[in-house]
Amino acid sequence: MAEAEKKNSEQARAGSPMRRDGLLPPPVGTSDWARFSRTSYCVDKTLILKDLIDSESTVVLFTRPRRFGKTTTLKMIRAFYEGEASLFHDKKIWDAGEKYRQEQGAHPVIFLTFKDAKWKTFGEAIRFLGTQLAPCVGKFAKSIEALEVGAERERLYRVMREKGDELDLAQSLGLLCKAVHAGTKKLPVLLIDEYDQPITSASTHGYYDEMCGFMRVFLSSAMKDCDHCHLGIMTGVLRVAKEGILSGLNNPKVWTVFEPEYSQYFGFTEDEVAEMARYYGAEDKLPEIKAWYDGYDFGGTEIYNPWSVLRYFDCHCRPDAYWLDTSSNDLITEIVQELPFHMERRLHALMKGETITVPMTKELGPYKLIRENENSLYALLVSAGYLKAVGPIDESGDCPVTIPNRELSQVFYREIVQKVRSFDKNGGISAVENALRERDPFLFGKYLAAYLKESVSFFDTAAEGFYHGLVLGFIACFRNRFVVKSNRESGEGRYDISMRPLIDGMPGVVIELKAADEETEDLDALAREARRQIDTREYTTEMLTDFAAHGEQRDILKFGMAFYKKNLVVCKD
Repeated sequence: MAEAEKKNSEQARAGSPMRRDGLLPPPVGTSDWARFSRTSYCVDKTLILKDLIDSESTVVLFTRPRRFGKTTTLKMIRAFYEGEASLFHDKKIWDAGEKYRQEQGAHPVIFLTFKDAKWKTFGEAIRFLGTQLAPCVGKFAKSIEALEVGAERERLYRVMREKGDELDLAQSLGLLCKAVHAGTKKLPVLLIDEYDQPITSASTHGYYDEMCGFMRVFLSSAMKDCDHCHLGIMTGVLRVAKEGILSGLNNPKVWTVFEPEYSQYFGFTEDEVAEMARYYGAEDKLPEIKAWYDGYDFGGTEIYNPWSVLRYFDCHCRPDAYWLDTSSNDLITEIVQELPFHMERRLHALMKGETITVPMTKELGPYKLIRENENSLYALLVSAGYLKAVGPIDESGDCPVTIPNRELSQVFYREIVQKVRSFDKNGGISAVENALRERDPFLFGKYLAAYLKESVSFFDTAAEGFYHGLVLGFIACFRNRFVVKSNRESGEGRYDISMRPLIDGMPGVVIELKAADEETEDLDALAREARRQIDTREYTTEMLTDFAAHGEQRDILKFGMAFYKKNLVVCKD
């Protein structure tokens, strides 16, 4: 039995809360490592402490996608430095040697999280920061008295009472480290979770410059020279050193998804997933888990999405796109909505499962310039976990990328289907179904055109691949009435979309799509060309063979469709 599996089994026998099958549950819904390490299935990532101690770094930044274990890792580090030693007696760090055991409990910890920093104004941001910092300072109230300068003590007391102004808050982190050092005679460990969220929110809501200036002073006050800080660790989604936020820090070590160092500590490795599958008796599910949740590459290490894997086992091995519903990224949504045509085409290729080569950078420039800098946009999507870099950045600054796995491939589908459901609330779906039942291609086209106009901006419309996805999304609500297939071989070629009916009275449907490149193109002629292609290449062969095999006699509607921006023409004959 593997070491981690054995330890988890021992925990189960020791009386920890168990599932009905007698196994420890996955730690879903909590990032409190000190608690769930004893009550849930725990993947041991404690050797990150050994690597940090050996590195002798003073300021470290880890950037990883959301829900990849950043908060849990920081809380595990906090438990190590200020918690009970018994929490680590059965962990790998305890077996690493006396050098590391001596560090356990050796430093007080200052912990801050900005994960909820989604403020609409700079004033709101400052007020919220005050509420975040007050209990953090209050935890070390006794140490404040050890400060020799009265003005410094009063500044921290104002922050503790939520009476501090902008300057008080900006200097509070450095003063708090100084007070803890003076009061405990120990250098504190400073942990800051989601350090970049305040900047993301500021960029979205228009107070970017003010927040950058504040965060620069706030962070450098504590970590510029580290005279009163043993170790500072920050986590976030994005590396934003060029913002100037980190410019006041002396040589911070920044580890992104591109570097091999620490790559195994965020997310699950293939061995860890296999061990978990053995524990839950689901080894036969490994191919399914791989297809849905594998595909990330962090510095050359194959990584699975940890949140989704845990949810998968918690839901008794039912695959779903768990990661997509965890939170939103307003900055990505805002930028993608404004993409120029050539970048839209690249994203459409990705949505079809292709690998494309794009300009890339490891370090983002100022947020307000990302919209104008293509390599920053793709760096943003890779850092946030939407894309996977499948190779290194070459000398010209290019990098091959693709969508990581089946879970992420549903991003586009979900967005389209969500709009379809909105359309359905107004009775649109039943009307479309009646149009098909009545064999009326023009009425079908009328509703599709209405959906197109209501749901799509001009920036969304570019290549044929987009319209293909749009129509698939439009008819996705008919999945209980039709078997929908896409890009399948039939006759002398590959049709775009087919709809084989599952209920009586409905015809089969074969759709061929064309997209015009110029406004001057004749959409009627293009739609007729698409319609003729269905006959000349015998795209109905597959469906006719299927009908015959089941003894069914049904007619097949043949739709040729031509698109230009929000305009649509449908040809039946």
